[in-house]
Amino acid sequence: MINVPSISQLQSDWFKLSDLDRASAVLTINQSGISIRKVAHQLQFSESLLRHLFQALQAPAGDQVLAREGKISTNELVRRAKAVCLRPSAQQREALVLERTLEPREAADLICDWLLQTQLFGPAREMIIKEAQREFFAMKEAGFRPSLAAPSGMPTSQIIKRVKPPALTDDRIDIVAWFAQWLCRWSFFAFPDDDIRDTALDLALHMQRGK
Repeated sequence: MINVPSISQLQSDWFKLSDLDRASAVLTINQSGISIRKVAHQLQFSESLLRHLFQALQAPAGDQVLAREGKISTNELVRRAKAVCLRPSAQQREALVLERTLEPREAADLICDWLLQTQLFGPAREMIIKEAQREFFAMKEAGFRPSLAAPSGMPTSQIIKRVKPPALTDDRIDIVAWFAQWLCRWSFFAFPDDDIRDTALDLALHMQRGK
């Protein structure tokens, strides 16, 4: 167990550390069984200050890197951490689909959640969306309208599983085209409103750039 001398060491090193390193050190001491109040008292800082630093540890990894590089302040890091906590999870966004007609931004978030699961890099994810958009454009030009529809109330996750293309068995098959076909299939059934789907794909494409 980390003891009081460890707090003394942290106190002597305090001004040599970044806010994130300070928060990590305090968290380690706290996890050993020493209360935040006692740590704050030993360090001669307010408990609220330490809890403020803890919130910074909840920020996305990319934002923490920016903070370590001095590109954003700790207060900005905490603000971003709070924003992430308030953002609906993938499961919550899916629930919105079942409860009402979702907005294009919500549909775009669902598309982005799915794209992240492909584990492909940003440029490849952009290509997937663009290819799906070309497919939808070609369908409209040909006047093609599938007669099938997803059962009412079916979760998006279930739609995605049901319309997944056959597994890739040939290394020569374009992985981007395969995922684009899958995106085209599931987004058609998940977002039957053409305007919402088209706008969502545009937003999702914009959200991929720079990632």
